[in-house]
Amino acid sequence: MRAVFGLPATADSAQVRTRLTKGLAKLAARLPDDLSFAVSTALALSEDARSRFYRERVDLVASRLHRDGRTATRHIDNGLRILAELAIADTTGATPDARFPLAPWQTTELRTWVVLDREAPEIYEIRRVTTPEKELRELQLEVSVPVPDGWKAGSTVNDPEIVVLSGGTLRTRLDYSSTRVVFDLELADPLTRLREHELFIRYRFSGAREMGTFYTCTPRFPCRSFALHIRFDEKQPPLSIWKVDGLHMSEVEDDAAPRELIGADHAGEVNTQFQELTPNMSYGVVWQQQR
Repeated sequence: MRAVFGLPATADSAQVRTRLTKGLAKLAARLPDDLSFAVSTALALSEDARSRFYRERVDLVASRLHRDGRTATRHIDNGLRILAELAIADTTGATPDARFPLAPWQTTELRTWVVLDREAPEIYEIRRVTTPEKELRELQLEVSVPVPDGWKAGSTVNDPEIVVLSGGTLRTRLDYSSTRVVFDLELADPLTRLREHELFIRYRFSGAREMGTFYTCTPRFPCRSFALHIRFDEKQPPLSIWKVDGLHMSEVEDDAAPRELIGADHAGEVNTQFQELTPNMSYGVVWQQQR
């Protein structure tokens, strides 16, 4: 903070507070209006927010955005992160988030529910993305699936079913290989720099393919946060469950690879989280199913 805002070591608390307030207010003014409001209110930079407790300031942001408190908090956190990146960039001359300058987009938050106690496995995915580009209109996602029995090169298997529930439109789908499905998704609105966009997608297996005994996120581009929730079938609970945290895809089902033994709760559910995922490494859960 002293380096970024040029705070002298001899400055008293009042001087520090004044300089920080001015510096943060200038940075906040460079953000899009909604993020600027969220950050300014959370940090009590505006006059009408200074007399409020933090919880009240979050409620004020939620009211302005017409969202609940949790969404408002996430919006504030995203704004603060961007604010910090801008401040560091101004000091160092680097571009914001220069760790991954080649990524056309990245995931700020991925929340996934894997439901295994229904007739067919279903996966629900809520993904929030940002871009360093001036404008992004579509992005490409992919999912890896097991090879169906009797599959032959060149045959088409439209499984799993991919449905975009909100945030965009599925435009093209390509079985890139026997195990990898790639699809292009047109965003509902063009995504511009410093903003976030949320996608809600469902994958449903109908029988042509079956899920393997693991679920992982292997991001192509940076992913800041990944929360995974798996609900197992209580009639066929797994014998063992492991958490894998940053393995090569080929090592996910390898008994010799490092992994953490975990357990499901009384509802047969597993919840786990990962932060700052490295591109092309796998994070998730693998299990041993009863025969």
